[in-house]
Amino acid sequence: MESKWKHGIEVECLAGLMGKSTFEFFLLSCLIICTVSLNITDETPSVEVEFNPYSPKILCHLLPEEFVICDEPQFSTNESHTGDNFTCSAVSAKQYQYSEVQQTSVFCKVVDSSIECSGNRTFVKEEVPCVRYTGYCFITVLLQSVFLGCLGVDRFYLGYPGSGVGKLITLGGVGLWWFIDIILLLIGVLVPEDKSDWCVYY
Repeated sequence: MESKWKHGIEVECLAGLMGKSTFEFFLLSCLIICTVSLNITDETPSVEVEFNPYSPKILCHLLPEEFVICDEPQFSTNESHTGDNFTCSAVSAKQYQYSEVQQTSVFCKVVDSSIECSGNRTFVKEEVPCVRYTGYCFITVLLQSVFLGCLGVDRFYLGYPGSGVGKLITLGGVGLWWFIDIILLLIGVLVPEDKSDWCVYY
């Protein structure tokens, strides 16, 4: 009833303005059309689209790892920093069980727009292990330490040039330094200089 009354008022206004200038009539017509459009838009109920479990599309954050790109875990340079939701504490490169490894959150996004999924295409992935690989393999270093340790090759490879030169000059501390480094490597004390984790892929 109210919409019919508004429509009648608008028709009367147009009839009364027929005798006025064309420019004023044009401006008022535009104003009335905009008002009617806004009223129609306001009366249209908003529809909330919910995830359909029977749809062939899956949620974006459930896509396999090969379909998403995630940021690398961020590590604090402060030794006393214990880490937070988006920052890992300073790396230590010690040998932990997986259950003891600190976890953090990183931002991920879908690789390409051609991949269809439901939900936000940029999301936060939680429970990401705080590990960092820079290409150091344990088996490679162990073989270097056993067969070329007297020449300090293992120390040079791990990023300790100073001790590597000392080990080379003394020929592995006449065998003693060579043997100690092998033990330190096996118990997890001798690690890469950048404190990164041993690479598990060869």
